[in-house]
Amino acid sequence: MQIYSPNYPLSIPGQQTCEYVIDVNEGSQASIKFTTYDCKSGTTLSFFDGLNSNQPYLTFTSDSPILNQPYSATTNVMKIVFSANDTTIPVGTGWEAEFAEL
Repeated sequence: MQIYSPNYPLSIPGQQTCEYVIDVNEGSQASIKFTTYDCKSGTTLSFFDGLNSNQPYLTFTSDSPILNQPYSATTNVMKIVFSANDTTIPVGTGWEAEFAEL
């Protein structure tokens, strides 16, 4: 299955924060890989292990995750928070990702 940044593949409006939750079968691991990524300065993409975690286990700030490389949670739930809130101008065309159950 696929998820997208706001307004993908058009410009991401500034001052956006979106939260995504990937929930797969219990006993499995949630995993995501990015197939495209075009985000400029002022964007943050953070990954959390489960819904109750306050500390991301991985964060990208204006740089790209490695395309087509899986990033996995240790549980069946992964929360992803994407922010483009440092500017009011567009910050790239965004990203497309595929998520899976491992």
